[in-house]
Amino acid sequence: SVFGLEIIKEALLLQLFGGMKKIREDGTKTRGDMHILLVGDPGAAKSTLLMYIVKAAPKARFVSGKGATSAGITASIVKDEFLRGWALEAGALVLANKGIVAIDELDKMSPEDRSAMHEALEQQQITISKANIQATLRAETTVLAAANPKFGRFDPFAPVPSQIDLPPTLINRFDLIFPIRDIPNREKDEKIASHVLALHKDPKSIKPIIELQLFRKYIAYSRQNV
Repeated sequence: SVFGLEIIKEALLLQLFGGMKKIREDGTKTRGDMHILLVGDPGAAKSTLLMYIVKAAPKARFVSGKGATSAGITASIVKDEFLRGWALEAGALVLANKGIVAIDELDKMSPEDRSAMHEALEQQQITISKANIQATLRAETTVLAAANPKFGRFDPFAPVPSQIDLPPTLINRFDLIFPIRDIPNREKDEKIASHVLALHKDPKSIKPIIELQLFRKYIAYSRQNV
């Protein structure tokens, strides 16, 4: 139902299937999961793409910027009344191990909460050292994130990198970064408008080439066996 953005859709498709994790003889690891960041003008269907990926992926979690904290994304320590001690509770990145976490409104998250993701994105693990608990949790999770530019939308006269208001240490962990710019173009806008109107008139006019349920099974099968 989203018009265009073919290269981005292809990248998201490859992300769903994932790559090969490589372990070298000296013990160093190269992750097989590919992290993608979509930075774009409002109304460019970023959230729609994220929601579709969450539905298509066999194992996925959806997180939204303002409603997420570092504890909810990574892991937290809570006082357990039943055990009379401290207990460890997993967050979205740990719960979606071997799956996908879609993070919408990444730029709206507080810097402290964002910084908790650094280790999970690169090392694919989360280390907790709080109270009397020392633990390392597996987080072999693929991250698909969406954000808006610094001033809400892109300035056509300024370079794109300077308008992405995220720390370099976090941007560096994303393998693919797509700027989505909503530049006025009569022909393109006419096509998008007619596409959207056709969908509103008859929601069943556009059918997926592969049914969603079959597509999910195909992804799950290929991730397990290929």
